[in-house]
Amino acid sequence: MNEELDVEGHLIEIIEEDSYAEAASHRISDKITSYIPQLLDIGSIKQFKNLFYGERTKVDETIRVISDFAQIEIEIVGETKWIVVDVYIPEILDRVNEILAEAELEMRQTGEDPIKLRGQIPAPNDTELTVMLDGLDTLASRSLSAINAVKGDALSRLRSAMDKEFIEPLDAKEAGIGITRVHLEATEVIKVLRLKKRMDLLGRRFQISSDEEKGLMPKLEEEKYIEIEVTESLESVKEEQAAAKAETEEPEE
Repeated sequence: MNEELDVEGHLIEIIEEDSYAEAASHRISDKITSYIPQLLDIGSIKQFKNLFYGERTKVDETIRVISDFAQIEIEIVGETKWIVVDVYIPEILDRVNEILAEAELEMRQTGEDPIKLRGQIPAPNDTELTVMLDGLDTLASRSLSAINAVKGDALSRLRSAMDKEFIEPLDAKEAGIGITRVHLEATEVIKVLRLKKRMDLLGRRFQISSDEEKGLMPKLEEEKYIEIEVTESLESVKEEQAAAKAETEEPEE
C-alpha cells in the first residue's frame, strides 16, 4: 500500500498560501517519504533473497554463477516466513546447502526436478533484535534532526525576508505558524511509525517504555497510520521478486 500512498496531503500538510511555508512543507514531506522505506529495511528478509549473490561453484570443470542454476523464493504464512530454493542441477546441491547452513537455515528437501528445499526463516535472536532496535532509534533520531534542520532553515529565511522587507510581518508570522504546524505533524509521524515498527519487531515481547509511547498508542488506530506498512508483506516480497526476475530475463540488445 505504501507505493500507492501519497505522503503529501495524507501524512503531511502542504501549505500553498505562502511560498516560504510551501517550500518548507515540501522539504519536510520529502524527509517523511524517505523515512518510510528505511523502516521497511530494518529486519528485512532481503538478506535471505540475496544469499546466492556473488556465489560461484564449479560445474563441469567450469566456474559458474550459482544463481544461474538455483532460485530463491520467500513465502510468508501468517507471521511465519519461509525460504524456498529450487535447484535445477544436482551438481551444485552441496554448495547450495553449505550456503544455507552458513546462514543458519535448517532446510529439508520437499521435491525433485527441480530439487526443492524449504526451511523456516528463524526469528532474530536477542543480539540481532537489539541491533534492529538500535537501528530503528538511530533512524528516527536522524529523521527528527533532518526535519528540525528544515524548520530552522525555513524560519531563518523567513526572518531574513522580513528584515529585508520582502514580506510583511503579519504574513511572516502566519507562514511561521504554518511551518511550525507542519513540523509538529512530521514529528508525530516519525514517532508513531517508530512505535509501530518497534511493536512489530518485538511482537508479544513489546511493552510500553515511556509516557510518550503511552500517549502515542491511540494514534496507531488512525486510518492514516493503519495504511502505512512498516514491515514487508507477502505482496511486496512477490512484487520485488517478480521485478528482479523480469530484469534478469530482459533480452540483451
